[in-house]
Amino acid sequence: MPYHCQIDIRPKLPTGFDSDGVWVKGDMIYSVALNRLDFFRFRKSETGKRQYYYDALSDYNIKRIRQCVLQGMGMSALTKHL
Repeated sequence: MPYHCQIDIRPKLPTGFDSDGVWVKGDMIYSVALNRLDFFRFRKSETGKRQYYYDALSDYNIKRIRQCVLQGMGMSALTKHL
């Protein structure tokens, strides 16, 4: 399916969440308020504070995600402009 793709996240996510890749399902789009989103918490420091995962996706992976979303919306002709 052109609106599904597997991307690799490097560096890998913490133990318990790491895998060979994660799937993007471009046909499943949701509207979410940004203030309801949170960083990925993966452990607590020695002082008890939460530590977050801040790494961004590569430009290549962002392009692939955008292609999947456009395919899922039936707008595959626009992928040539990415």
